[in-house]
Amino acid sequence: MVITNIANSKDIKIENGIITEIGDNLDDKEFFDAQGSSVFPTIVDLNVKNSESISKLNKKALKGGVGSILMIPQHKPIYNKLHLSYNLTKEKDIDVMVAIEAIHENKLTDIHILVDKGAKALFINSDEDMNLIKRVFQYGEMLKVPIFINANNKALFGDGQINASDKAYSLGLEGIENYVESIEVAKILEFSKYFDVKIVFQSISTKESLELLKNRDRNKIFVDVCIDNLLYTDENIEEFNTLFKTFPPLRSEGDKNALLNAVKNEEIDFISSNHIATSDEFKDVAFEVAEFGIAKLDRLAKLVYSLDIPNEIITKMVSKNPAKLFQLNEGEIREGKKAKLMLIDLNQDNYIEQQFNIRKVFI
Repeated sequence: MVITNIANSKDIKIENGIITEIGDNLDDKEFFDAQGSSVFPTIVDLNVKNSESISKLNKKALKGGVGSILMIPQHKPIYNKLHLSYNLTKEKDIDVMVAIEAIHENKLTDIHILVDKGAKALFINSDEDMNLIKRVFQYGEMLKVPIFINANNKALFGDGQINASDKAYSLGLEGIENYVESIEVAKILEFSKYFDVKIVFQSISTKESLELLKNRDRNKIFVDVCIDNLLYTDENIEEFNTLFKTFPPLRSEGDKNALLNAVKNEEIDFISSNHIATSDEFKDVAFEVAEFGIAKLDRLAKLVYSLDIPNEIITKMVSKNPAKLFQLNEGEIREGKKAKLMLIDLNQDNYIEQQFNIRKVFI
């Protein structure tokens, strides 16, 4: 098949799911007219919480231009062979990678066995017992799998609901200070110097954390930012609107601008969804008891390409870089790569309006 009439590319020829040629006036028996749409690699989303079934994640991912996901076990445990097998063997269109809990109920899981069975990454909370964290780092180094870090100190988090700010004070809600994240980043960053293992700090949300990570070894320390913190701030939480209650919390305008500047300067490695599915049953309640999380997997391409940042940089952070981390043969539009592509109608004046439309996803 040849995709023709692409706004931002020459014709693309696909054979057996692989891009075999890019050029002008390519010939084939089958053609697909892009009708002036732009072509992008599908997204590799490295931060999808396992808060719903594989079938639901599959449908939402396709709608949101996502071709591969990494499931993060923060809602339902994935720490044994049964849990891992369940998520890997479910029928789906997208590619699903699974991160397993490396520490479950204050004990190491069967890390070596689970990696042999197909786990692609390890996941830990940064405030676990440090001796256990040391052993997880040793496993990561030995097995050559990345470790994804949730940088959060639960003791300092306490009963926090939103970012510690004037907004929290005005709503009478307990705030979550920036240092709840940054002190954990500092600890893990220092600790990582003693191990040859790749570390991904997930959902970094504060300017203090960015400052700590600025001079990191970029061959082994990676920074993920979720789309929430690039689009919204705590000022969006009007009249106890629980739709904006999420973790990490929406931070200040200063934090948001620091994150955006870091993306523009390519000091960030990945942009992800931090997708957490929540039902009305757990959102349409008092703010203090509402669940954390914003569901956005089905809108991810629309949201990331709405940012006032060159498309080339966005594509690198949502497709190329995450694919490179896991050595996936995708994330770029070039010969020899998998033809995991999406055609998008882009309204150059206002991306976020309804004119943004994913016309076709090739998986």
